[in-house]
Amino acid sequence: MLKLIKCEFWKLKRKRFVSFVIFSALLFPIPFTALVLKGSLGSINAFDGLFGMLITIGEQIMLPAILGIIAAMLFFMERDNNTLKNLRTIPVSPGKIATAKIAILFILGLIYSLVTVASAMVGGFIAGSSVGNVFYKLWLSAVTSVLYTAGTLPVVIAIVFFNRSYIFSIILTFFYTMFDFSLAYTGLASQAPVMKLLTSVMPAPIIYRWLVSQFVSKDAAFYSVIQPYFLSLPLVILIIAVLGGLSYFAIIKIYSKRES
Repeated sequence: MLKLIKCEFWKLKRKRFVSFVIFSALLFPIPFTALVLKGSLGSINAFDGLFGMLITIGEQIMLPAILGIIAAMLFFMERDNNTLKNLRTIPVSPGKIATAKIAILFILGLIYSLVTVASAMVGGFIAGSSVGNVFYKLWLSAVTSVLYTAGTLPVVIAIVFFNRSYIFSIILTFFYTMFDFSLAYTGLASQAPVMKLLTSVMPAPIIYRWLVSQFVSKDAAFYSVIQPYFLSLPLVILIIAVLGGLSYFAIIKIYSKRES
């Protein structure tokens, strides 16, 4: 399996997509750092405020979108290069090949999380603030990236199933990402049955209900009002693991049929 992962990684590296992931992780820090320098965060520590914006907004929008695009690259490579027939001649099951591709998504998600923390540190230094709790922020960013990567797998199902063009996959990915993002910020307040159902099964609202609890002080005046909306990390991991696990098996099944 490690050899398969390495092989898939080198395929992407030749296309410079690792650099693309790093570059995309730097898109949000630039305007967010500008906000910090203008004093838009008030008395909040610049590093803490910048990191909070990057992980609750930047990572929530950019990471799923990027991973959806990369998933299309990974699962379309053999089709585009007309090498699908060659895969049938090697003693490796399509399921293992698909698993290696999915593993690459998680690895790139972790790389993105590291760059997020690093960019927040740079922004903090530029703003002249102290940089503390770095290891906690690294852990928080890594956990968040793993959760969002697993939460991206449902759209990967559609990408593999339809097996269409890159444009179609990109549009599908951005629609899924923005819809999921909007639910996290507007859907939780809705009392409509449909919205309640969506915010209970879509990944972003679930992850957000844990993530925001890491940034709200218990001494805040509104803490008692929003505290009932919080979810514990074990519960979030359980829900996302079930969602990601079902998506993984669906991807394997669809990809295996395509290879047969």
